[in-house]
Amino acid sequence: MEKELRRLIESYNPLKDAIGNRTRLYHDLNIYGDEAAELLSRFSELYGVDLSKFRFNDYFPNEGDWILPSILRLITLKPSKTYKELTVENLEKAIEAGYLE
Repeated sequence: MEKELRRLIESYNPLKDAIGNRTRLYHDLNIYGDEAAELLSRFSELYGVDLSKFRFNDYFPNEGDWILPSILRLITLKPSKTYKELTVENLEKAIEAGYLE
């Protein structure tokens, strides 16, 4: 199961970096937006993991979500939004638990 999960993540990994338990999908692999949504959808289907309580926007920015906020941050001097970390280990635990929160 661990190898299958890594293969799934590798299929969405634009950087083709080595993937370990502590690898973070957005922060390390730059997976976000539609690609992250599709990856999690396939993950849910393949492993029967319930994502109904998972708050996607807490972990990933949306496609194109950086342009306007970046301009506004420059004008207002507000810090950029920080996103929670979702790791391979989190996904492995979700498989065991049957849900991801």
